[in-house]
Amino acid sequence: MIKENAEVVVVGGGVIGVSLAYGMVKKGAKVILIDKVDNRLTASRGNFGLVWFQGKGKGMPRYVEWCIEAIERWPEFAENLETETGFDLNYEKTGGLEICLGEEEHQERVNFIEEMSHASRSGRYDCEMISRKELQGMLPKIKLGKEVSGASFCSHDGCVNPLILLKAMNISFQQKGGGYRPEQSVQKIECNSNDFKIETGTHSFKAEKLVIACGLMTPKLAGMVGMKVPVIPERGQILVTERTSRVFNYPTAGIRQNYDGSFMLGSSHEAVGYNIETSYEVLQNIAKRAIRILPSLKNLQLIRSWAALRVLTPDQKPVYLESDQYPGAHAITSHSGVSLASIHSSILVEWILEERIPPGFTAFHPKRFNVQEAI
Repeated sequence: MIKENAEVVVVGGGVIGVSLAYGMVKKGAKVILIDKVDNRLTASRGNFGLVWFQGKGKGMPRYVEWCIEAIERWPEFAENLETETGFDLNYEKTGGLEICLGEEEHQERVNFIEEMSHASRSGRYDCEMISRKELQGMLPKIKLGKEVSGASFCSHDGCVNPLILLKAMNISFQQKGGGYRPEQSVQKIECNSNDFKIETGTHSFKAEKLVIACGLMTPKLAGMVGMKVPVIPERGQILVTERTSRVFNYPTAGIRQNYDGSFMLGSSHEAVGYNIETSYEVLQNIAKRAIRILPSLKNLQLIRSWAALRVLTPDQKPVYLESDQYPGAHAITSHSGVSLASIHSSILVEWILEERIPPGFTAFHPKRFNVQEAI
């Protein structure tokens, strides 16, 4: 059994765990990052790569503010990471669109923006409706489908290559002295008054603080240190086309054109448990909707498809929790790991390392689900 000591052990090598580990080593902490063996497409390796604001925060004004702050930090966060690693993250903050088909979808979007504006602390929601004519003017190189009725536009939105983001954070973490331990599945966690002991099949890690950020495995491991974190899987599927010239300059929640010219189409929202198989019917529906929006997409060959599992709390908002029973143990989960990477690697790190609690932070506690910490 190999034994290692650290100030912090982070369990979970996805975008959330890596962003936390990366942020902590930048603060000078000695950190070990444990990642398990998993050849399946996890959320961090199978997502759409949006750095996104619009549509988020219904029912939780603090989450709206949290998302805005994260996105405001993203340009500097991306620039620093690119400088540290030499990687191009393909980050673009062009603004983003939610394209509506038909008047019913258009009105639903209008109602949503009005509702979010009334619920916000400032009395506004940074998202505006644009007409079909205005939308076509923004996309002069590609013709809209006849059913397109308009869109909502948010200047905060953008996109990034999620695989390069994950790789860059991991490499920078290791370059700064962080210890990356892949192929390690946690089997046991023991707690005493001074530290935590985390055991895998081959290693034993001891740390003053523990951060559990391992997606759908979070409830199981959090339960070992007195926390109850409710999450469920949701399957999403994505299609990728062949490469073509760049004609679509704004990402949407269902269509984006990559730097290499390929189009990504998606994504579905399916309650199918832990099934990560692709479904012909779902992929067909994704393609049909995309073609209704941009008819010329029907001329492109599809070259790849995949499915991955999102990690969702009951209200689809983040959970940030420190154990009352075992202080120093933290559980972190969110389905917006890419969008929130900039704030997870900064403000959330200060909370974990320095116990600096952000204003309104209790909004993210799982007590909002009427659950109690595990006994």
